[in-house]
Amino acid sequence: MPAPTNLRFASHASRSLSKPFTCGAIIASLILLLSFGCETQRVQAQQYAVVPVSGNNLDPYATAAYNSGTQGGGFLAGFPSQSFPSNLLAPTVATQDRFWLRTDYIRWWADGMDTPALVTTSPAGTAQTDAGVLGLANTQTLYGGEINDESTNGIRFRGGFFVTPASAFGIEGEFFRIGSNESGFSRDGGTQIVARPFYRTDTDIETSQLINYPGVVDGSLSVGASSKLNSYLVNGRIALCPTCGGNCVTCRNTDRVDWLIGYRHIELDESLTFSESLESQLTAAPGTINLNEAFRTSNEFDGLQLGVVYQANLERIWLESLLRVAVGTTSQTVSINGNTTITESGVTDEYTGGLYAQRDNSGTFSRDEFTMVPEVGFTLGVHLTSCLDATVGYTLLYMPNVARPGDQIDRDVDPDLLAPPGIVTSPSRPEFRFIQNDYVAHGLSIGGQLRF
Repeated sequence: MPAPTNLRFASHASRSLSKPFTCGAIIASLILLLSFGCETQRVQAQQYAVVPVSGNNLDPYATAAYNSGTQGGGFLAGFPSQSFPSNLLAPTVATQDRFWLRTDYIRWWADGMDTPALVTTSPAGTAQTDAGVLGLANTQTLYGGEINDESTNGIRFRGGFFVTPASAFGIEGEFFRIGSNESGFSRDGGTQIVARPFYRTDTDIETSQLINYPGVVDGSLSVGASSKLNSYLVNGRIALCPTCGGNCVTCRNTDRVDWLIGYRHIELDESLTFSESLESQLTAAPGTINLNEAFRTSNEFDGLQLGVVYQANLERIWLESLLRVAVGTTSQTVSINGNTTITESGVTDEYTGGLYAQRDNSGTFSRDEFTMVPEVGFTLGVHLTSCLDATVGYTLLYMPNVARPGDQIDRDVDPDLLAPPGIVTSPSRPEFRFIQNDYVAHGLSIGGQLRF
C-alpha cells in the first residue's frame, strides 16, 4: 500500500506532509470577625493593666496600682503597697502582639515563555511548496515568540510567633501560589492556510507541515502553554536593632530591624503541548492523521535563606521593607514525548514521535544547578483597629537557572523520522540539549494582617 505522502506532511519534501480567588473574600471576612473579638479582649485587658506608680521620688520597692480609678496611694486592689515587692507586680516587658497572620491577594506578572515560531500562515493562493515557510516575505507567524506573558492571580499567607516575651526571637512561615497562567492557539478547519514550520536537515532548507491547505488537507490544531509557581518557607526571626525587639519599658525605639534565617522551597512547573488532527483531501491518498506531543519542565529549588527586614512604625501606619536571598540547588527536569496515529484504508498504525518530539530528544532528563534566588518586597500597613491592619505591597522575585519548555524545542528535523519512519542516513535531529533561562515574577498585593 503506498504511503500517503501528501496526507502525512504536505510540504516541500516529497514525504513531508484567571479566575480570581474567591477564598480571599472568605479569609478576609474571618479576619474581620476575629478582629472584633480581639478588640473586645484588648479593651477588657486594659481595664486591669498593671502600670507603675509615678512620682518625683520613686521608691524602688513601690508597687503598681490597677488602672481602675484607684491609682497611686500605695494600694493595689485594696492591699497595702508594702505587701508586694515591685519585681513581682511591675513588669519590665511592655505589652506586645506576639502572633501575626497576614493574608494577601496577589496579582503578579511573570516572564513569558520564549519559543520559536510555532504556527504560521500565508495568503490564499500561495503555492503549496511556499505555504507557511519561514523566511518568505508573505509568511506570517500566528503563534510563537514570547507567549504566556499575561498577569495572573494568586494568594499568599504569612504568619509567625515571637517565642520570647521581649519579641527578640520569633518563628515565621510563608506560602504563596500563582494560579495557572495559560495561553494557546486553536484553529479548526476553514479556508486559511495553517502550517507548523521546521528546518529540513537533509536538504538544509526551511519547510513546513501543512495543517490546513485547501484541496490538500483539512485539519485542526491546538497549542497550549501553562505555567504555575508556588513557594513555601520557614524562617527564624532575630531582633538586630534594638536587641530587645523594641518591647521593653526602657526602649524608646519604635522601629525594628530583624535578621532572617531559614529554609525555602520554590517550584516552577510549565508545559507546552500540541494536538493536531488531519484529514486528507486527496482522492488518491485518503486517510487521517492524529498527532500529539508535549514539552514539560519542572524546576524545584531548595536552599538556605538569609535576609533582613526593616519596619518603620508611625502613629497609624507602618512601612516594611524586605530583602531575602536563598542559596541552594535547582533540580531541573525536562520531559519530552510524542505519538502519531495514521489511519488509511481502514487500517490504523501508531508510531512514537510527533514533529518536534522524535526518538533522540524524547524522554525525561534531569540535572541539578547551583542557584541564588533574591527577593525584595515593600509593604504599607494601616492600623484599622488595635489588632487588624490593612496592607498593600509590591514584591519582586528573580529565579535564574530554570529550564523552560520553549527553549527545549529543536526545529531541526530529519524528515526520515516522521511517521511512518524511514531509514535515517543523516545525523539524527532534533536532539536534546539542556538550555536554561531566567525567570522574573513581580506584582502587587492587597490584604490584611491580624495581630494578637
